[in-house]
Amino acid sequence: MVLVNIIIFEFFQGNELTLNPHELIVPIFAIRGNNEISQFLGTGSFIGAPPLLLTAQHVIADWPEKLAISTVKDLNKLYFVTVVMTDKDHDLALLSVDGYSPSSSLQLAENLIPQNQLLANFEYGTTRSESGKIIISPATRIGNITRVLDMTDKYKGAGNEMLELSFSALKGASGSPVVSNDDKFELLGVIIANVSYHLLPAQLSSVLDADNQLIEETSFMLPQALAVNVKHVKELLNRYNEGLATTVT
Repeated sequence: MVLVNIIIFEFFQGNELTLNPHELIVPIFAIRGNNEISQFLGTGSFIGAPPLLLTAQHVIADWPEKLAISTVKDLNKLYFVTVVMTDKDHDLALLSVDGYSPSSSLQLAENLIPQNQLLANFEYGTTRSESGKIIISPATRIGNITRVLDMTDKYKGAGNEMLELSFSALKGASGSPVVSNDDKFELLGVIIANVSYHLLPAQLSSVLDADNQLIEETSFMLPQALAVNVKHVKELLNRYNEGLATTVT
């Protein structure tokens, strides 16, 4: 398939970026045996030094063949990736990329930003297949952390101190980074799912009778993204680095 770019990222509002999202945040593809793209799987971002590609484990779990990424700079060039470590319990995966390394990587936040401060999400969820082409369509979403939840009953380890976000995430946004909306551009979490809640002010449509009594009320639910807390990313990266140190010694 031919890759076609139709949309570029819009940068943060009112902030000067020192890192390039196009370079750090990339689409992940499933590759057939003939080294052609089979389908778009999700989004990944680079962390650590040397940089490794971070994504959600479920993004790559069901594809048994090759994986690759491309960049907005050159959409028709594929870089093949190798899975180096996975954490199914926290729905996270680290991958190495052959032949490509960004000039920098996302820093991991030491602490979560307050819930009333802005954050951003960069992802490729609007990417689609059309007439034998994959239309690469990155998107930027700006919002905030609405709640930090315990959702371990549904999401296992990934649900520990899970971030509920004020915006929705499309299917291809899985694995994408949630970052601080400032010049630090720090990683706060990794999107893995959506859940529907009333996000105040949620829209209500009410029907009243002549006595002003409620007859019918319709609630309009807004999907909200869920993200794995950055603390679990730190733990995974530390385990990977400790494994390298053990191998070296």
